[in-house]
Amino acid sequence: MNLLLAILGIGFLIFVHELGHFLAAKFVGVRVDTFAVGFQPTIFGWKARLLAFKYGETEYVIGLVPLGGYVKMAGEEPGGERTDSDDEFHKKPIPGRLLILVAGATMNLIFGFLLFILAFTVGVKQQAPVVGSATAQGPAWTAGVQSGDLIKKVNGEAWNDYSNVATAIALSGGSKPVTLTIKRDEYIRQFSIDPSWDSDAGRYRIGIVPAISDLIVSVAPDSLAEGVGLQAGDRLRGARLSIPELNVTASIASGLSPDRTLYSLWTLRNATVSGKLSLDILRGDESLVATIDLTPPATTDESVSPQSSRGIGVLPRSRTVMAIQPGSAAADLFRVGEEIVSIRNLETQETQSVEIFDLLTIGMVAGDSDAELLLTSRDMKNTARVNAEQLRRWLDEELLIGSGTRTVVQVGDEARQLGIDVGAEILAIGGQPVGAGDYIDEEFTEGTEIRWIDAANNPAVHESALFRKNSPPLGLVLGTPARIGRVLFGSPAQEAGLTGGCTIDDVNGIRIDHWSDLVGAIDSDDKSSEITFTDPSGQQRQMSLTARTLMEPLGIMMSALQFTEKHAITEAVVQGARQSWIWGGRIFLTLKALFSGDVHSKNLNGPVGIVDLGRKVSEVGLGNLFFLLALISINLGVFNLLPFPILDGGHIFFLTIEGIRGRPVPERIQQSVHMVAFLLLISLALFVTYNDLLRLR
Repeated sequence: MNLLLAILGIGFLIFVHELGHFLAAKFVGVRVDTFAVGFQPTIFGWKARLLAFKYGETEYVIGLVPLGGYVKMAGEEPGGERTDSDDEFHKKPIPGRLLILVAGATMNLIFGFLLFILAFTVGVKQQAPVVGSATAQGPAWTAGVQSGDLIKKVNGEAWNDYSNVATAIALSGGSKPVTLTIKRDEYIRQFSIDPSWDSDAGRYRIGIVPAISDLIVSVAPDSLAEGVGLQAGDRLRGARLSIPELNVTASIASGLSPDRTLYSLWTLRNATVSGKLSLDILRGDESLVATIDLTPPATTDESVSPQSSRGIGVLPRSRTVMAIQPGSAAADLFRVGEEIVSIRNLETQETQSVEIFDLLTIGMVAGDSDAELLLTSRDMKNTARVNAEQLRRWLDEELLIGSGTRTVVQVGDEARQLGIDVGAEILAIGGQPVGAGDYIDEEFTEGTEIRWIDAANNPAVHESALFRKNSPPLGLVLGTPARIGRVLFGSPAQEAGLTGGCTIDDVNGIRIDHWSDLVGAIDSDDKSSEITFTDPSGQQRQMSLTARTLMEPLGIMMSALQFTEKHAITEAVVQGARQSWIWGGRIFLTLKALFSGDVHSKNLNGPVGIVDLGRKVSEVGLGNLFFLLALISINLGVFNLLPFPILDGGHIFFLTIEGIRGRPVPERIQQSVHMVAFLLLISLALFVTYNDLLRLR
């Protein structure tokens, strides 16, 4: 039904366009031979048409192919059959012919305006212009944009929905700085952001995505969420994880945006194989707690979700400061490249090593939100005193923690002479922390200091300044070895006795040099894997482990943060006029961006893509379908007036030349130009259809 609505809607816009030409031709007195909506290709002598009848001098046709249409006027085509009758197109005065040519586009512009009015009267569901997240170390993140920021303006122009925000950014001038005016904590701030080219999207972007809401829009059948009674329409307000066997309770920080709440929930879910996950739910006006038992069922694989993950239950070390948002509060306490080794609650004096849980979970395990924590770093000789709740808010936004790629996996002779060997961790060179690069082969000046931890997991930090003048490069290749940072409670690895700090050397005789090698080496079937590992003391040991189902997905999907824009008829008229003007102008901005290379041509939609988009929009609501049809109608109107041969604008161009010269452009020239233009349009149609089919895969 939604597909049919889309096709009928687009077919109606084509009908409106051709109706404009038809009515104008009748008004001027030009004979119309055929008025067709849709194409009627000839197949083995049969014209593919749904309906055809003749009334008066005109044949009316509905073609079998629902996209397209035409009005065939007597004496219109150069080189065509002409009798020089007074009712032929070429015999009419220039003003009359001009009226016929502009009538189709004019009808589209009028109906686009009317459809905008109808859309805003019915109500258009819009995404709120709120930032869900900023891509880590992307342009917006580097400028200081954060989750939950409300975007008020783009380059000084006010917008109230995310679609217009995204379009304004995309058409703002390629790599030129974009100025965002945002509202955060009741304060208005401005950020100047330098967009970066996104080859996948084919345009410049600033690295933000729209926000979700706390509304659960669907619950998967037979999922963990359905098992505890969660329903579509529930609102997720928070979560807590408890593992009684470890005396651990973790909770999500208060006041986070829904996006960060969902991410924190994902972190809690993946912190353990066993335990209880309690979700704080608002259902109507009633507050509920839904407690999910995370222990996988001890049954066959067919009884669990296909999306369930299998493995032995180990995660890589994740305690290196990878990035800090410039200008944030976290930047005053941490440095990129620092490795945080422990966290201590200054009230209880309890110290936890981040080898037990990664720092994201440690931040949530910290207990009392008012507790003062002391984070100790090894490589930069630093301690940071921070409030537990404050740390919860920083993590994964202002402060990014990850697996630093600074462990030596290959070493050159010069570095080996300094005592650096495979397995050592390079902490800093010349006072600059190491953690973002994967290859160090520069020629350093004499006396440059290098700091590292040796390969035997010795906690002592080595320092050397033995670089000789004109010494050869170090030849260090860094990577992430299969060093375990966390063992999931209740997993095969935990039950077998593996601990954080162990490094897996080989699996079933296959050498493991990088963490990524481990995933493919572990047998995912119910077969035992022979694992050789080095424990934190440096002793090499062996054990057998069998992968099994570890985690089932929760099975909830959140709604986008939306609002319905609906106006009274007078305001809808104002909005209709504004949207017509804005989207009409954006056609020229889009063409400029395409020709300048600021937007890749793969972003163009063809008929298949437009129909598919119409189907999707129809599912959202009738108002959104009217809005899309209004956009298409405005595009049809403006695009057809462009001075390109075959289009109405091309005919107007030749008519203008005729008016200036006093005689028509020679038919031979017109036919040649039209043939070239036809081939170009066919090529464009094939290209955009190819784009459409790629998107539909």
